[in-house]
Amino acid sequence: MSQPPYPQPQYPQPPHSGPAVPPVPPAPSPFGGPYPTSPQGEYQPGAYPQVPYDDGPRKSFLATWLLSLLLGTFGADRFYLGKTGSAVAKLLTAGGLGIWAIVDLVMTLTGNTKDIHGRPLEGYPENKKKAWIITAVVWLVGAVTGTVLAIASIAVVSAAVEGFNVPAQAPLPASQAAPAPSPGTSTEANSSVVTMSEGNTVRVGVLDSIYTAEIPGMSYLEPKNGGFLAVQVSWETVSGTSFATPSNFSVFDADGKEGELIYLDKEIGGLQTDEVGAGDSRQGVIAFDVKEGPVTVVVTNDYGDQASSFTVTPQ
Repeated sequence: MSQPPYPQPQYPQPPHSGPAVPPVPPAPSPFGGPYPTSPQGEYQPGAYPQVPYDDGPRKSFLATWLLSLLLGTFGADRFYLGKTGSAVAKLLTAGGLGIWAIVDLVMTLTGNTKDIHGRPLEGYPENKKKAWIITAVVWLVGAVTGTVLAIASIAVVSAAVEGFNVPAQAPLPASQAAPAPSPGTSTEANSSVVTMSEGNTVRVGVLDSIYTAEIPGMSYLEPKNGGFLAVQVSWETVSGTSFATPSNFSVFDADGKEGELIYLDKEIGGLQTDEVGAGDSRQGVIAFDVKEGPVTVVVTNDYGDQASSFTVTPQ
């Protein structure tokens, strides 16, 4: 006869204060389960390292901009960027007659220029403002300088054309802007023989003299002493050979102040520098900016020494 089962005693549980603690599940196995399903080798491959892509050194924005600004017409900026083919074409066309050079400069300033590998230029964000300012200043100075040179060139050409268009005139005719001059007189002999150098002598004579406020064809000259003295002279070589030239003459006013020599064109009768042989002669007018009144005309020889003088009183 079997024994009935004895009831199991129930032991009291110790009191627990605080929130219930949930059971902690077992940590998952790295192999997909609580136990490895197959033997593992000693080598465990890890993840491949991430290496940043290196695009190589980039060209400088400042260097490209300066080359484009200063030497863009010769393709220097494109040579620097490695674009040899287009650089040669730019050089041979003088920067596309300047248009190509300007386009490349603007593209560089706006950050659209890249090197031959398509890489952007280094240093553009921090230097673009400075580059724009300097470029604007250079363009402004160039425009002002070009305008000034153009005006000066036009003035020179106009003066040259006006000089070619001056008709031949008799020696020192009366000017419409000046009172009619009167002939002067010489208080000494009208001519004298002057020894210019060893074996070379000339006969120098004063034929006429006038005082005028303006020289025809040279109205741009402003007299510093009230007017101009014009003296018509003759130059005849007596022996040897001489040079007839205005630089052999000088004048002094009554106060002893030397007048300024004015070289006159041949078209208005000025004495021209010329070689004169024995028995030959030249005539012409020499002019001076000197105070009105009696003057002394001095003739110097080839050594710069005084060889003769005349006193002239123009009226």
